Amino acid sequence: MLSLQRLVTHSTRRWSCRPVAPLRPHVRTITNLDQDAVADLFAQYAVERNGIVCLDKNDLHALRAGIGEDTAASDSVCELFQVADLDGNGYIDLDEFLENAPVLLESNPARIIIVVGGPGSGKGLLCSRLAAECGVVHLSSGDLLRNEVERQSPLGREVKDIMARGELVSSAIIVTLMKKHMGAHSGKRVLLDGFPRSVENARDLTRLCGVPELALHLDCEDTVMLERIMERGSASVVRRQDDNFQTAIRRIRTFHKYHKATMEWLHEQHVPVVNLDCSGTPESVWKQLMAIGRLMRPAVKVKSTTNSSLANDDWNQNAGGLNL
Repeated sequence: MLSLQRLVTHSTRRWSCRPVAPLRPHVRTITNLDQDAVADLFAQYAVERNGIVCLDKNDLHALRAGIGEDTAASDSVCELFQVADLDGNGYIDLDEFLENAPVLLESNPARIIIVVGGPGSGKGLLCSRLAAECGVVHLSSGDLLRNEVERQSPLGREVKDIMARGELVSSAIIVTLMKKHMGAHSGKRVLLDGFPRSVENARDLTRLCGVPELALHLDCEDTVMLERIMERGSASVVRRQDDNFQTAIRRIRTFHKYHKATMEWLHEQHVPVVNLDCSGTPESVWKQLMAIGRLMRPAVKVKSTTNSSLANDDWNQNAGGLNL
């Protein structure tokens, strides 16, 4: 499985813990989890103690808070820790974390990446390719809302006119919808396409899912976005209701109304932002990501367990960032 980013957080604390045993073969047979994403989450909160990377109870508490879980009840964290600490040494190593990830993460994605850009900037195209080539999950807020409208569900009937006017759906509605669909992708890395669209969205997202791992910012000129929307409307067999000139103008204006504040929120939350020039072809945008992947590949490569790593060599053959 490919990975977009590995963020490893080190601490100055020093504890003692027994060496981590090599990954048991059955751990690598887990198919409903993205092991790279789960390992990256582990790495963000784990601490190196006596040359071994592991979690203690405080680390697990911080990790669960970071993915949006309510950690007010410390007893529940202690119970989860006891379940995952298979060898009873007082720490959770990567092997134990992977084996117990479904319990530890519950219905939460392991990692969330948000994709920010105006209408027609190419978010859908880029996310579809990332999903196909990097094994991430793609959730589009716009597509989910349009599906509700097509199904004529109560939610769809409520948002139909709002979307036709090119306005933003209320944060409570869209956050609830996104959270509902993210629950089907526990333990995976999820791309949120077109969400959050406002600071209110962003705050609700953080409360439910934690701070995003990364943001891809698709920068595109207004004239290019407008041209793309009109071309898409004329070329589509089934035309989207919002693919018309007047609605496109309103959607672009709405995007600019909230965009600056959203970017400032990302900066305040220290979310890494990758800026991509999306005024060109989809292939030119992909090449920008490929260049970043090639540059960072040596730095994010996972080492063997004998060198205080997070995984062993045979797993590492399929890891190591955007392997291009």
